[in-house]
Amino acid sequence: MKSSMPRIIKAFVFAILAGLVITSVVFAHANLLRSDPADGSILEESPKEIRMWFDEPVSSRFSSVQLFDAQSQAIEVSGIQGDSSDPTLLIISMPELAPGVYSILWKALSDTDGHFSQGLFVFGVGVGADLGAASVAPIEDPPPSAPEVLFRWLNLVTLSGLIGGLAMIQSVIKPARWKADRYIARPIPIISMVSRRVLKFALWCAWGAVAVGVALLIRQAFAILGDLPGGTSFLVAVKQTMFQTRWGNVWIVRQAVLFCTIVIIYYIDNKEGEETPDLTGVGLNAAWFLVFGFSLALIIVQSLSSHAAGLTSGNNTLAVVSHGVHLFGAFLWIGGMLSLGAGLLPLIRNHREDLGYLVKVGWRPFSNIAALSIGLLMATGLYNTGRQVASLDALLTTLYGQALLLKIALLLIVGYFGFFSTSLLHTSLSVNLKKIIENSTRWTPLEIDRLSRLIKIRVGLAVLVLLVTGLITASAAPRDASFTTDYENVPGALSQTVDDLVVTLNTKPNRPGQNVFNVFAASTRRPARVGIARVILRFNYLDENIGRETVTLEEIEPGRFLLSGNYLKLPGNWQIDVVVRRQGMEDSVARFNWTVVPPGETRPEVVSKTPLTAPLTITAAVTLLSIPLHILIVFFVKGRNKMRKTAHERRTKSIKAKASQ
Repeated sequence: MKSSMPRIIKAFVFAILAGLVITSVVFAHANLLRSDPADGSILEESPKEIRMWFDEPVSSRFSSVQLFDAQSQAIEVSGIQGDSSDPTLLIISMPELAPGVYSILWKALSDTDGHFSQGLFVFGVGVGADLGAASVAPIEDPPPSAPEVLFRWLNLVTLSGLIGGLAMIQSVIKPARWKADRYIARPIPIISMVSRRVLKFALWCAWGAVAVGVALLIRQAFAILGDLPGGTSFLVAVKQTMFQTRWGNVWIVRQAVLFCTIVIIYYIDNKEGEETPDLTGVGLNAAWFLVFGFSLALIIVQSLSSHAAGLTSGNNTLAVVSHGVHLFGAFLWIGGMLSLGAGLLPLIRNHREDLGYLVKVGWRPFSNIAALSIGLLMATGLYNTGRQVASLDALLTTLYGQALLLKIALLLIVGYFGFFSTSLLHTSLSVNLKKIIENSTRWTPLEIDRLSRLIKIRVGLAVLVLLVTGLITASAAPRDASFTTDYENVPGALSQTVDDLVVTLNTKPNRPGQNVFNVFAASTRRPARVGIARVILRFNYLDENIGRETVTLEEIEPGRFLLSGNYLKLPGNWQIDVVVRRQGMEDSVARFNWTVVPPGETRPEVVSKTPLTAPLTITAAVTLLSIPLHILIVFFVKGRNKMRKTAHERRTKSIKAKASQ
């Protein structure tokens, strides 16, 4: 252990320094959902303020906007502020604008994960404004940088090694020691050695997590420094990052929990390192209780800075809990492999006999833990995918989705090697256990070299899985409406028959902002019973409650009615009711589900834009419910086999007794 630790330290230091040297701001995560005025809209008069809604809470203190005219000349805005009742809203106070075309370049800091995002939208002032006159090119978010992925990977590796290592000591290694005391004439010293190695591995992972946290704080402070007034020192940026952002508050809690965990691990290590350790003492048990409590706190803190915590639609609490359970399963499985590999692999050559027993008996409980972890990962992974990935197109055409598919493929490969190594362990397990019990001799390992190679492969693949996970968490989740709505095939006109009327609604250009609405209404009866007195349109935005607006149309010829105005302010799904009023009759209402196309180019449908949330949530629930059912079946099968074995032994004894008489 002593020889390997300096290399671990050097690796961490090199990785952190490399990330800091090539630090660059990452633009991702907090996506602009809508704005008022909407992108591409034309206003009759200068707006007093601009409102922007994001899909995650944003920090108004560290967000900024720049206003440009059609000649790319900057215009100073009056101010930017948030809304205490809606953390996803930014409000920009605007100066008086002359007729023309204007561009808003925005940059927002996500209050959830501390990432900056940026974008641009265009609007016009005055009926004759030409939006094509805007000279500012659209801005697209770049992919996550290598340092960002590196830091997230190091964070996951260190937390996995810490939490997984502590769990393995209590659930795998110590039970193996108890079995050794029961079945062998003297305890196996190698088990205590492995326990100490895994505990020290967890300790070094905890220190590594602290170092990664410091590096993340430095990166975040550098990112914020660029948006602070000129002359602001780096230390001031660090202070503001820590105490004036939600990300910084979560970071403080994370580092404090890690330091408390380190102190307790040192206490446990000293207690268990005594010549005659009291492994069942009250103080040691309390220390283990605390350290697992802090491990749970780390999982919660990690979940509070995830994509799930930034969701603003649906049940945010359930999403965060699901992400926490997913982390727990991943840390238990992957962290367990990492820690057991760190504890076992260096000792295989020098302690083949003792290690054979530990691998055969000690690794078997890990197989059960891995099976439970895989079940949790499958259930929560399906649910989380449904909340973060809007459709199959989003899964196949985005970096987030492609990385997720790669992660699933790697997990299947890890699972295959895990199943293979478990089968290798269980083939002759009962025979060798019988030898140990009857002869009180140590277990002679079976194909231990082959098993060690499998462990190395699984550990390597597990590290690769965490690297891909780091890429996923650094990428923006594709959950916006452009992945679920086929805008290319949105009709510009719809017809409906209501009572004795055929009602047709036509909208041009069917984009957010100024539109022309044409309504044609005619009776199918000849002659019509009564003429149309009035036609009214009611607008209701379905994606969010922004209130309902009612407008009366102007009749320009018999059966044709016209309206022009900024009534479709936002892209997405609308409900437009066409109310036809005739004297002496009840109103006839034609209800149209209308889709407003967003400005700019739209995403074509590649495979399917059907939303994944509902089917994946149902599949996740079925998977989760199957876990306790599987456990009950396993216990039932084991109990039945045990009863059969007992009955067989009784019959054998009875036959031997009769034969001896």
